[in-house]
Amino acid sequence: MTPYVLRDITSWVHQKIDATGLSAEFNDNRAPGVRCVHPLVTLLEKLDALHRRFPNERAAPQTFVRHDEDAARLALRAHALSPLQGYADVRALAGEMLGQRQLLTMPSVDDVALLPRDDERWRTIRSAHAAIAPMFWGQRLPLEEACASIRGWIAAALT
Repeated sequence: MTPYVLRDITSWVHQKIDATGLSAEFNDNRAPGVRCVHPLVTLLEKLDALHRRFPNERAAPQTFVRHDEDAARLALRAHALSPLQGYADVRALAGEMLGQRQLLTMPSVDDVALLPRDDERWRTIRSAHAAIAPMFWGQRLPLEEACASIRGWIAAALT
């Protein structure tokens, strides 16, 4: 997927319905296309969500599992992403997002949301991480590894 390029939205389900001639029997309520943002924008937004939500003890532990793994996978592949157009680097992008209040703070390797510990909060997050395992088709990233990958990316890209 190329960032910022408009792409048609389709799926194998819609293709099958079209191929069988049943399209007229269904309402097609899909948007005609979507303009994708650069994956580094998504990464910064996920890190901001982790930072904002982690201190809230009422935030369900399950809410962190996908953000941790998604952010880690983006961080691990950041080197292979297309260049950021219009920005010198990801730090410049993050600076603009801060200025526009899209981010609360610059992501930090010292963020408690990225430093797994042996306390009740992290035990519940680890339990949620294990409980969601059957929903995944592929290889999982252990929580500690995901957080370490994110911190490594932050140290290399934002400091």
